[in-house]
Amino acid sequence: MNPAYFWIVLGLSSVSWFIYPLFLCLLALFRKNTPWIEPSDWPSVSVLVAARNEENVIARRIENLLNQNYPGRLEILIGSDSSDDETDEIVKTFAIHGVVLYRSPERMGKSLIIQELLKLSNSDIIVFTDADTVFAVDAVRELVLPYSNPGIGCVDGSRMNSLEGTTCESAYWKYEKTIKKLCSRLGVVLGATGAIFSLRRKLFMPAAPNRADDFELAVMTRIQGYSCVFNECAIAVEPSPDDSSQYRRMVRIVSWMLTSCVLLMGKALKKGNFFLFLQLLVHKMLRWFSGVLILCATVLSGILAGSPVYTTIFLLMCSFHLLAVAGLFLRNRLPSRLLFPYYFWLMNFASIDGIFRTLTGNPVEIWERKTMEEDN
Repeated sequence: MNPAYFWIVLGLSSVSWFIYPLFLCLLALFRKNTPWIEPSDWPSVSVLVAARNEENVIARRIENLLNQNYPGRLEILIGSDSSDDETDEIVKTFAIHGVVLYRSPERMGKSLIIQELLKLSNSDIIVFTDADTVFAVDAVRELVLPYSNPGIGCVDGSRMNSLEGTTCESAYWKYEKTIKKLCSRLGVVLGATGAIFSLRRKLFMPAAPNRADDFELAVMTRIQGYSCVFNECAIAVEPSPDDSSQYRRMVRIVSWMLTSCVLLMGKALKKGNFFLFLQLLVHKMLRWFSGVLILCATVLSGILAGSPVYTTIFLLMCSFHLLAVAGLFLRNRLPSRLLFPYYFWLMNFASIDGIFRTLTGNPVEIWERKTMEEDN
């Protein structure tokens, strides 16, 4: 077999994880980090929260938002996605504080709920967050601060886990946060964190009428010619679900975002934004398929194992996979660094699951907290 096939597959699998970050590092060296200037007149802000059966956390969420240290006008809009618990009644008790409730009589999903809330908003800046998230007292202020630069269209915040321990998502988030910092210096952050991000209202433009999630809205600001940045000081805290919950969440994200990514890549090409097109291809598409590529590279290195070089590579790759299996059974005993192969495969199997669901016409478009079956 031609060894070039192995090196091509291995190269494709490493582009998103190693070559892409190194390329961003080089670009960032030539970009000065300009501080944001506090505006003399703070813009009005609407905080949008989509909720589905959130009776256990919604009061805390609203109180947290009411206590924000924001110098300008702040309004809070809660969208109940046909909740059948006490969520609506709890939200109504905050009407005296100006909190607005929108209730959908039937399930719509988060994206359409957000679009309904936007119709009720009268603010210049929109802040998006989740019902189980808690903001630092100055989080909204930090989400709005970068807009003193008129070229910035979207600001991504920093999500932290409230529980101790390492999960598949928290380990991944540490890596992704480094990427966001590099992208932010260039104004090319790709996507946003659903728990905490903001957007200029005039730039709210879903890639399609029924779509409006954190990833698409952030990328669409760049397609419209604006920058997307990351403010590490805009902090949100949320519970850290276990690995099985994060697996389901990743399946939902990929099954929804795969179509989004294709749509956005097409829009980027039409606008002549080739850098954004390549970002979507490398940062999203190749990363979602990296598990498949690693498996192919392992098989190809095994076929070529007659020479010392390929035998060594094959053994190293097999060791990586075996360590992932060990992490599955011993994840409470192994050091966190040795759990990387386990987390890598957990996330990649979720990506493969999400891709399969999309290709078979069964994407997970509506989120339920408890079970994947409810997603459908």
